[in-house]
Amino acid sequence: MSSDLLSALNKNGSGLNLRELARTLSTAETAPRLDVLKSQIQNDNVKLSALGQIRVQFQALNGALAQTATNPVLIVSTTTPTMMPKVTDRNLLRPDSVPLQVQSLAARQVLEFGGFASGAAPVDVGTLGVEFGSWSTTDGTSFTADAARPGQSLTIPPGTTLDGLAGILSAVPGITARVLDKGDGTVSLGIVSETGANNALRFTATPGTSSGGIDLSMFDTTVSNAQRQVQAAANASVMVDGIAVSRPTNVIRDIMPGVEVTLSATGAGTLSIERDEQAARSNVEKLVEGLNGVMSLLQSLTSRGVAGTPPGDLAGDRSIETLQQDLRRLIATPLSGFSDRPIHLADLGIATERNGLFRFDPPAFDRTFRDRAGDFDALFGDQLRSLTTGLSVRGQVSPELPSGDLPFSVDAGGNGQLGGYAMVGLSLGDGQRAFIALAGPVQGLSVLAEPGVTEGRVRFGRSLVGSLGALLARAEEGTGIIGRRENDLGRSSRTATERMEALEARAAVVEKRYLTRFAAMEQAVTQMKSTGDYIQNLQKMWARDG
Repeated sequence: MSSDLLSALNKNGSGLNLRELARTLSTAETAPRLDVLKSQIQNDNVKLSALGQIRVQFQALNGALAQTATNPVLIVSTTTPTMMPKVTDRNLLRPDSVPLQVQSLAARQVLEFGGFASGAAPVDVGTLGVEFGSWSTTDGTSFTADAARPGQSLTIPPGTTLDGLAGILSAVPGITARVLDKGDGTVSLGIVSETGANNALRFTATPGTSSGGIDLSMFDTTVSNAQRQVQAAANASVMVDGIAVSRPTNVIRDIMPGVEVTLSATGAGTLSIERDEQAARSNVEKLVEGLNGVMSLLQSLTSRGVAGTPPGDLAGDRSIETLQQDLRRLIATPLSGFSDRPIHLADLGIATERNGLFRFDPPAFDRTFRDRAGDFDALFGDQLRSLTTGLSVRGQVSPELPSGDLPFSVDAGGNGQLGGYAMVGLSLGDGQRAFIALAGPVQGLSVLAEPGVTEGRVRFGRSLVGSLGALLARAEEGTGIIGRRENDLGRSSRTATERMEALEARAAVVEKRYLTRFAAMEQAVTQMKSTGDYIQNLQKMWARDG
């Protein structure tokens, strides 16, 4: 409204473009601060973009670290496909070679009860006792029950069919029963145990009142086991380094630590755990490439600008410079917890250049792999193991647990300590005890002590890949270095945007105030000009009259 009035008055007033003058004065008052805020937002956006580049490079390095995990230096091999190894705990792997000769496989007991019309045939009521144990291998008529597995008494209710009996039996852990069509007009009830000589079955029938169905006594094997048995339950028999061992299953987990072996046929072969030089070389080269990608980017972004070169987008950013220093410190620190001496990266073929980047050093790599190939384990995989015979350690290692040796001891109350932290003791029978850590950096670990073992030592080594992965993850978290800087810059940009909006609103108010004042001024000028014109006209009239 004031601008419209000003336009009307301005026709007979000062003649100045007062509307533009008001806008200019308002802009002069707010523009410098707006320019500062715009520059701040622009700088914040540049830094956010730079932090995004670091995130992308970190992800590339994490990808390289993940590749090393899928390309392990320690590999397990077999000379025959009938002995297939599978790694269950890479921390327990040690170079080894074990000759095996499988003399017989573990087998399930298979019983067949045949001659029935169909699965819908009714079965008389009664009870059927089930026991687990072993049948004599000499005559097949003598049964020894397993005292650790008490027998069960199964009630066969009215209306049970042969299919229903199979279901009742299959509900018992360790038993699988099914009705099979023989293809000759009859069906058979097949009953199968788990593998192992001590998992054989004995059925004792107590018939009830007959209703014309299948007599329950037909399933009694107390004296007819040999006639009903299609296959006897048996253990696997294996020669390990010439020593005969017997196991109830064909999946054997205690021949080589950290490896389970599945047997599928009799025969001889060799299981080997060895370090693969090509895998180690490939892993080191990928690691060097990933480290150089991160370090070169950090150097570029934090450069202060010398010899006329412009500074990096994050020059002077103390947080990112701290992250860069943490990475350098981590890479420069020797790896401990893998042997009795620290392991230096330079010995593994990772050399540091004068410019702060890295290069693969083939001679150093070859020399160390030839003389101390085990040192490469420190690069790619954490290692947790017991140094004491009769003591074993398991569990998920906390990120806070440092590398090194941890003393273990059992106190008079039957509880334990690992590295000075309390562990709860549990009796497992036969003198064995388990100790579980519930707090501190050892939380998540458990120690198994054989009878009589009350003290020992556990060693933990955190690999370079593990330490790098943890550092990168911490940096990228919302509370980490990168996450905090992104949050700070985001808040700064939002605050600057809000201040700009406030200044722009203030500029509109200031411009309106100037327009209001100019309107009043222009009105006064117009009135003064009108009065002047009146006086001049009056003087002219006086002059004519005189």
